[in-house]
Amino acid sequence: MATDSATYTPQALRTESSDAVLDRTAGRRILRQFAVFIACGYLAYLILTTPAITASLKVMHMGWTVPALLCVFGPGLALGPLAWRAPTRRLKIAAAITALGYVVAVATWWFGWTGEHLTGNTDIWFSLFCGLAAIAAALALPPQYSFVVLVGVVVSATVINHAVRAPEANGPLVPDIAWAFAFSLVYFAAAVMGMRTAAVLDDTRAQAYSVTAEAAAAQARTTERQRFNQLTHDGVMSTLLVAARQGNSVQLARQAHATLGDLDAMREGTDTTESFSAEETASHIRLTITTADPRVRLNIHDHGRSPVPVPGAVVRTIAAAAAEAVRNSYRHASSPTPTSVTVSIDGPTIKVSVTDDGSGFDPNTVPTDRLGIAVSIRDRMSQVGGAAVIDSAPGNGARVTLQWEQR
Repeated sequence: MATDSATYTPQALRTESSDAVLDRTAGRRILRQFAVFIACGYLAYLILTTPAITASLKVMHMGWTVPALLCVFGPGLALGPLAWRAPTRRLKIAAAITALGYVVAVATWWFGWTGEHLTGNTDIWFSLFCGLAAIAAALALPPQYSFVVLVGVVVSATVINHAVRAPEANGPLVPDIAWAFAFSLVYFAAAVMGMRTAAVLDDTRAQAYSVTAEAAAAQARTTERQRFNQLTHDGVMSTLLVAARQGNSVQLARQAHATLGDLDAMREGTDTTESFSAEETASHIRLTITTADPRVRLNIHDHGRSPVPVPGAVVRTIAAAAAEAVRNSYRHASSPTPTSVTVSIDGPTIKVSVTDDGSGFDPNTVPTDRLGIAVSIRDRMSQVGGAAVIDSAPGNGARVTLQWEQR
């Protein structure tokens, strides 16, 4: 009998480490870093282009220059503070507004031009950092659209710069466009690759966490199914067999009470932090074994070495596996001599031997669908890092040895 528990949630799935949360937000962190970079770039160019802005006032109306400066530098500088607190979506909107502000300034330059020309080596101020707007666009738009923005602003700014400069101060237009494009492309490509890498990293991390969560959930379901198999075989079926063979008896009441307690414990979950002393370990194993068969000859040896606390789950597992071995002996040994159980607690090592002088059996011939040895003894011990050895032969009795050592 196997079933899944709808209410059981393994501890590993209930909490997440801070590193996992940070890994899932790698794209957000990279986006914020680029936003800070762009804000610093706008601040630096505002300082560096102050002479060009002042010189441009000779050929551009003040009524256009002031709004244009606000459209270009305002959103760009605002990216800095927003990078610390704003959600990702709002930060991307701010980056799009930054790119749009530059495009608006370039698109409306004609309305601010007085018709005069700049002389010497002076350039129109917005032509000195056209690539920065394209980098902002890369944060908000897909690469193909942000590349269109890059081409548009570079070509437009260079052409406008040629228009407002004196003809004798201009060089060839196409080489100037090519140089401006090549200079801007380096930083633009870095931004695009950074955002793309962030997206790939987030997707990869998300897939890894999803696969890990699915594997953990599958393992949890398997573990829970094994717990139900063990409880069903050891508790419910054993109780029914006692009822069928002995009717209403003290042993039946004891077995039923223990099974109901195990069911309650499974429903409530196990305290993974609980630990038992050597004395508590011996008491729990004694109680569990005598509940399974009150007639057993039980010997417990505590070797008196430095006491080592044993996890509660380990003690319960060893006791349950030993009890199953005792029940198997009671059912199948067909011996008038009670089963002998020896428990040895030697520091970090616990060893339990269950011996009878009954008819014995060949362990290799036990069908795989029999849960007693496979699930309730061997699997149960392997779950806590222990071992179970079955030593028996027809006519020579049986010995089941359980051993667990704390590492």
